[in-house]
Parts: sequence; structure tokens; C-alpha cells
Amino acid sequence: MAGVDVAARDDVADALAGYAVGTDATLGPETADAAMCVLFDAVAVALGALRHRAAQVARRYAYRFPAGADGCAIWGTTRRATAEAASLANGVLLRCYDYNDLYVGKRSAAHPSDIISGLVAVGEVTGASGRDLLAAIALGYEITLDLLDTLALAPGGWDYANLTAIGAACAIARLMRLSRAQAREALAITVIPHFASDEIESGDLNARGDLTMWKRFNGADAVRQAVYACTLAASGAEGVVRPFTGKLGVLRKLQSTDNPLPYLRARLADSRPLARVRQVTMKRWPVGSRAQSAIQAALRARAKLPDPARIKAVRVSADPSAYEHLVRVRQDPWHPVSRETADHSLPYIIASAVLDGTVRSESFAPRLVLQPNRQAFLGCIEIKPLERPSARSDVASGYASVYTTRVEIETMDGIVVTGEADVPPGHPDSRFRRADLETKLREGAGTDVDVEALIDTLWAVDRLGSVRDLTARLTGTPGSSIDAETAE
Repeated sequence: MAGVDVAARDDVADALAGYAVGTDATLGPETADAAMCVLFDAVAVALGALRHRAAQVARRYAYRFPAGADGCAIWGTTRRATAEAASLANGVLLRCYDYNDLYVGKRSAAHPSDIISGLVAVGEVTGASGRDLLAAIALGYEITLDLLDTLALAPGGWDYANLTAIGAACAIARLMRLSRAQAREALAITVIPHFASDEIESGDLNARGDLTMWKRFNGADAVRQAVYACTLAASGAEGVVRPFTGKLGVLRKLQSTDNPLPYLRARLADSRPLARVRQVTMKRWPVGSRAQSAIQAALRARAKLPDPARIKAVRVSADPSAYEHLVRVRQDPWHPVSRETADHSLPYIIASAVLDGTVRSESFAPRLVLQPNRQAFLGCIEIKPLERPSARSDVASGYASVYTTRVEIETMDGIVVTGEADVPPGHPDSRFRRADLETKLREGAGTDVDVEALIDTLWAVDRLGSVRDLTARLTGTPGSSIDAETAE
């Protein structure tokens, strides 16, 4: 037709779609093991959050979309729902306690394991094997981490979930065996209707004194969108012509100043084996990544004290990024009033580590946060930013940032002890062993599932004939009360 460009193309969408459905997803032993470990970690995080308020809300939503035996498990229950609803309900679990993995890329940072809830749900409905699931996880991580190195979200004020949604869509397209053309449409349907704003990180508090509940939903909702988009594309739906390179496409909205295609083409080469899943940081304690080293430093200092009950002062020198995120931008971090103001308060996090000798999700229960003696102890804590950034906080190592912290504790007897940390447990330079992951799962899972049977199944996931063999282990035990009212 005259005057109409019928040849308009989007090279970024084409490159992503081609890689998603065309690359060799055969996993080497190290990558297969890494994919198994991030799946294990995600399940451990999820089971520890079953009673969180946001998780209960998400399940109430999922219960509105019931499915029969061919539906998808709602973890911790005996119920099933559609793939979209289960992706949301199970995905919210991963973000309830800011406990799932992290990748700090060259331009953006995100929680890649958000994609796992969608992959497990789609794996159930497509009849995928355990090895298919691991390959999809590795593929989703590969693309997500490449995007985090390529695209800067901060200049446009966009949420990280915009990029994890793309990684999820690519991996789901693979599980659903979409054609290249269908995968390209799925990407368009994923990204254009789902421009997620980073207003979620404003720090504003709601009427309960909490950060927005949507912080627990944003990643899961992005993955739900990817499931929906791939299902639509498989049904014949078409997205916009140029979702990335169009005049109002993703690159323009992100205010990108350069063309990412040459880098992406180099990264998304069929000849390059999947390996990047090994580059994420897992968390030992249920707080944000910027506080992991701070907890380790505090625990190291506390271990040197003859009597932790006689503490006079705690002086903390924190990485500038940790100080910015957990002190400066927070509303009165020395006086938290709720779980979420506490677990985003570096003074409170340090106080919990020093007073209790550990940090667990229970450390932020409102009954503890508001204890007068704990609130009074916060007055003993002084925090300042380090004068120089951490040696690798600029991602010089090529993957997750570290946040150097030094903690000095002074007792009433004049004894001064110190603890320092930069590479916490779970960082790629200090990887979790299988025993560490098992400990993390046992700490949180309680009696809601058969923990030991689940552990055995997770370590054998590459040999499972069906993803349903895994989700059968995520079914709740009879009499479980995870939907009872909670004070979270």
C-alpha cells in the first residue's frame, strides 16, 4: 500500500525471539547444578513466606480461578489454579521477605528468580520434564542478566520487573514450544502493556506504616504478564510491530542513549553455552542485598564479645550504596514502626544481629520491632558511609556487587571489637553449598510441607519425568493454617 511501511521490523525483538526458541539449551554439568540451586533457593524462600499478608492476598486472588487436576499447584495448599493465577500467587512468595536472589548488572539490578514461579506453572501445563525446567531457568537467567548489563532502568524511572518479564517470556516461549514468530509476538504483548514504574521504591508508607504491598507483587505480576502474553501468542494474538525500537517503544521509554542490538547479538549467540545462572547472589538472611555484608560484619564482631549484654555503642561504616538505600532515604530508620520499616532500616538490622546473634524473618515481627528495650538499643548505633566505595561495588568483578561494611562494638568495660565483611555467603565468590541451601529451606518451611521429601526431590529434579513430580511435594499438609489471619 502506498505510504505504508509494511517492512517495519524490530531487530531487538527478533534477536530475543530467535535466541529464545532457537538456541541449544543443553546444559553443562555446572550450569545444570546452578539452575538446580537457584530453583532450590527459590523454593526455600517461598515456603518461608506462606503466612505473609501479601501471600495470603495473592492466594485469595488465585482461588478465584480454580482448575482441576490439569491445573497448576498453589504452593502450600491442596488447591490448583490457572497458570497465570498460580504464577502470581507463588511468585509473590519469593518477594515477601526480600530473600530471593539478586544480580547487579552493569546498568540495572534485579531479582532473576522471580521468573521461576511462571516457569514451574507453565512446566506443569506443558508436561515439561525436570530437565526441561532447568533448561528454561538457565535460558531465562541468561537473557535477564544480559538485559541488566545492557539496559539502564534508572534514567526513565522504571522498575526492574520490566526486564525480568522479558526473560520470563523468552523462557516460557521455550517451554511452550512457540515458533519464532509467536515468541516475537509474545515479547511485544509482554512489554508494551507492562511498563512498570519504579515509584514502587519511593519509600512512602501506607496507613499501616508499611511500604507498599506492591513491592511483594511487582515481580510476580510481571511474570504473570509473560505467561498471559505467551498464551495469547500461542492462540494467534499479535502485539505491536516494534515493541522495542518503535517511536514509543521500550528503548525510547527507557531513555536509552545507545543501540543495544550489537551487544545483545554478541551475547545471544547460539554458539555460546548457557552459563550466566551461576553469576547471581543468593541471600543468607531475609533482608535486602545491601545489608547482607552488614549482618556478617556485625555477627563477626559480636562473636568476639565476652558479654553481649554489656554493649555501650555500635559504630558502623557502611558501603555508600547501602547507606543511601537503608539509611538516608528511609523515614526515621532509628524508629521503625512495622516489619517493613524495620527490614529496610540498617540500624534495626544491625541491632537484630548484635542482640540476637542471627537475623531471621521473625526478627522483624512487629512485637519485636516495638519492644522498648530494642527501640532503646537503636540509640546506641551510629552509622556513616564509608569514605571510599567498596572495591567491587562498580561491578568490576563482572557480576553481583558487594557492599563492604565495618562494625565496631564498644562495651561498658571499654572493650572494643570489630568485624568486617564484603563478600557475604551466597555471593558468586562465596557460593552456597548444598548444605547451606538445605539449612535455609529447613529454617523457613516449618511443617507446611514434607521438608525431607522435598529436599530429596529438589536434588533429583534433573531426573524427574514431570514438573508435577516436584509440585506434588509443594502441596500443603492436612490442617495447614497458612490462610489464617496473621499479624504480618
